[in-house]
Amino acid sequence: MLYDLIVLGDLVADLIVPVERLPLMPLQHGWAEGIFVEPGGAGNVLVSARRMGLFTATLGLIGSDYYGTRMLEMLAQEGVEVEHVAVYPSRATVVCMVLADVQGQHVYLGIKDQLGRWPFPADWHTIIPQTRALFTDGYTIRDLLEPADTLAALATARAAGVPIYFDPGPSIEFVPADFMRQVIAATDTLLLTEEEAVMLCGVEKRTALLAALLSLGPHTVVMKQGAAGCTIATANGLVQSPGFPVKVVDTVGAGDSFAAAFIAGQLRGGSLAQAARLANAMGALTAMQRGAGTRIPPRASLLQMLANEPDILALA
Repeated sequence: MLYDLIVLGDLVADLIVPVERLPLMPLQHGWAEGIFVEPGGAGNVLVSARRMGLFTATLGLIGSDYYGTRMLEMLAQEGVEVEHVAVYPSRATVVCMVLADVQGQHVYLGIKDQLGRWPFPADWHTIIPQTRALFTDGYTIRDLLEPADTLAALATARAAGVPIYFDPGPSIEFVPADFMRQVIAATDTLLLTEEEAVMLCGVEKRTALLAALLSLGPHTVVMKQGAAGCTIATANGLVQSPGFPVKVVDTVGAGDSFAAAFIAGQLRGGSLAQAARLANAMGALTAMQRGAGTRIPPRASLLQMLANEPDILALA
């Protein structure tokens, strides 16, 4: 295999604006710390995976504009392989304005062109089998790729024996239910929040909710629960992993960092409990500082957080 992790789609430039407090109210003056351009969306997963020492590549779609060019430069500086990114001069790179305050609240404002979904480069089908894991998310299946192209990419991964990790995010609310279920059925590991799970299944009791998610087809369901950690469900039962007691500054990118660390833990042979603990640590670490992207803390900070847990430290 050439790569440890390939991330499919959702290559977004985040314009991060740290503000004093949300919500912003009409006719009230406030201050922002500035505007910072960072790789967002899939970029957070890629940077976090690099912090974990994984060899990563992005199969992304961007325009030949400032934001696309700047994002590729930043990812390349992080050691992400960007040569397979498709650049379309006639398109505008997707941009997301991120307003975040010191209470851990944030607002996303997506900005995209009006040209619809993006073409799927045929050569990506030859790249996908060259990885140990494939990650994609709800934003990709909602707005970026045609449903047939998404399902074909997942079929390519499955045919090659590449495990698929899928995080639908809040897009569960906007993607047609039948298509969402087809994607989940092709998924090996489903990562989502409890709120998203309820939206998907319409069940609120946690045990029944996890059973309903497993019935959709994934082998593993990872339910993210913020500061409380996460619960993992498989056909063999449940694994609960507590969170880390940290002061939350900004939750932007924390879920993406969680996903990257969970994948790293599994690729390195860790148990579900060990991968979950590693993921909780990386998510908590990201939430302790402002912004995400290249601002995600370095590996040294993760090692310090796990200094008293040698079995988890060995996977970091």
